[in-house]
Amino acid sequence: MNSQTKISLDTNIFIFGIRNIDPYTVAILKNLYKFNTAISAQIEKEIRNNISLYELNEFYQLIYPLANFEIIYDQPDPAIVKQYQNMELKKGDAIIAAFCYSAGISIFLSENRHFLQKLQKQPFEIIDSKSFCLRFGL
Repeated sequence: MNSQTKISLDTNIFIFGIRNIDPYTVAILKNLYKFNTAISAQIEKEIRNNISLYELNEFYQLIYPLANFEIIYDQPDPAIVKQYQNMELKKGDAIIAAFCYSAGISIFLSENRHFLQKLQKQPFEIIDSKSFCLRFGL
């Protein structure tokens, strides 16, 4: 059990897993119960806007039974968002980074947020699904 490891997932991890596009994202979704997971309301909104109603039903059926899954609706502190924007991140990306910082995320899983990997000495790590699965034996 890795419940002390607080993770967050980017929209694409959910979409690739629900659509069975990538075996690593599928493994992550099947093992979410092992982790303390939080996503921002922005991620939930991106999921809702990018999948079918059938897939959306699958998403909610996946997360509702999880006692250690949380959707955080509070917006990150605008000052923290501004700090990340000052590091040359676009506003949406800065909001994700500020969310991770504010929510105490240890690991942010993403297949396309490579921009965040340029950030030096952040309190959270950004890794792809394959690296995550290898690290945690999924």
